Amino acid sequence: MLTFLLATALADDPTTSDEAAPATAPSTEDEEATAPDGGEKSFGWGGVPAVNYNTDAGFGYGVIGTGYWYDGVHEPYKRALTLRIFLTTKWVQAHMVRLDALDVFDSPVRLLVEGGYYSTVTANFCGFAGSSSCDPAAAEAAADAAGFTAGEDRDAYVRRYYFQTYTQPYLIVNGRYKLKPLPHKLEVLAGYRGSMYVDGTPSAPGAFEGSYFDTVFPDGQAGFASVLQTGLVVDNRDNEPAPNSGYFSEASVRGSSFAFGSAWDYVGANITLRGYSTLVPERLTTATRLVGDGIWGDEVPVNELVRFGGSVNYEGIGGEYSGRGVPSRRFVGKAKAVAQQELRLRAATFTPGDTTLDIGLVGFADYGWAAADWSDLSLSESSLTTGGGLRVILNKNFIIRADYGLWPAEDWASGMYINLDHIY
Repeated sequence: MLTFLLATALADDPTTSDEAAPATAPSTEDEEATAPDGGEKSFGWGGVPAVNYNTDAGFGYGVIGTGYWYDGVHEPYKRALTLRIFLTTKWVQAHMVRLDALDVFDSPVRLLVEGGYYSTVTANFCGFAGSSSCDPAAAEAAADAAGFTAGEDRDAYVRRYYFQTYTQPYLIVNGRYKLKPLPHKLEVLAGYRGSMYVDGTPSAPGAFEGSYFDTVFPDGQAGFASVLQTGLVVDNRDNEPAPNSGYFSEASVRGSSFAFGSAWDYVGANITLRGYSTLVPERLTTATRLVGDGIWGDEVPVNELVRFGGSVNYEGIGGEYSGRGVPSRRFVGKAKAVAQQELRLRAATFTPGDTTLDIGLVGFADYGWAAADWSDLSLSESSLTTGGGLRVILNKNFIIRADYGLWPAEDWASGMYINLDHIY
């Protein structure tokens, strides 16, 4: 019912989500095409409740509002300004404002500028890949050593033992320069991200005292990450948000350096391959996603180790983007790989008014792998999960998804993810 209400609210807003953040407002790849209405210039806006659920973050609530400028030439718009206010029941905050501008200064450049504030008290930290453990017995033993007796204080300590708490104001500036349009669109990617990591939250500074993170990093990991990135993107999808055929490939390098204000010095690289194939026209599609990501450097903080490079901002290994059913950030390391396979069925289509509403079912398998360091890749950890989900697709563009993943090797651990963004 919740999904249907959100879908109805968005029926007149045919935009698409492209960022991997909770309840992110839609943004769309641009193609220089004549608007079907004949080219009238106008303003528009849309606003919806931002409601979702994520096993790691809890039940989320808030609001998303977007204003649009239509110039009659570019689709779906010439400019879009989005504001998001978002909180969850596990005290995660994810607020942001974003400007999406197409053909800036009449050039083949699309520019996305986003400023935001993220804060969490429930980011998982169980150690580094190859030697990580979220063993409840270890948390109980730590509670004994700290002198806790039975009661609410002990229960709270044990519950928070494997949590990292931090706050992150950030700025992202990404640009794509189009060298060649579709088919086989070729773009140069260039971007910058500045993230200020603060241990704890404004109301509770510092890490949880006595937590595993506090034990491993007694001085914390606060600091400013200043990251530059560049790469190439090749795109031949028939429909960017919900492809039935084609591919999307990108390769990028990134760097954080003392020279441009960063507290850490490292380089990273990412390659991402996505492929789509139609098995039954208009009904059944396969989707494949392969990712390899690496970081080289000393003393790289956990908050940077869990990040992937490329055009989409997300974390792993574990969670809704790199291992559905595995707790987010479960495996932390400098070397990471992800393989995902989905079978997508369009079960039914409805056309209320001028809106097209597709209801789809998905079966998936996710594989994630991480190694703490390049010096010994044999000391690594991996996960293989499986599950299924529901997709609600409006006007072939905007996607609401709900996934349920199972991790058989970890006593059938599970995760539920309901969100308004879609990574591939």
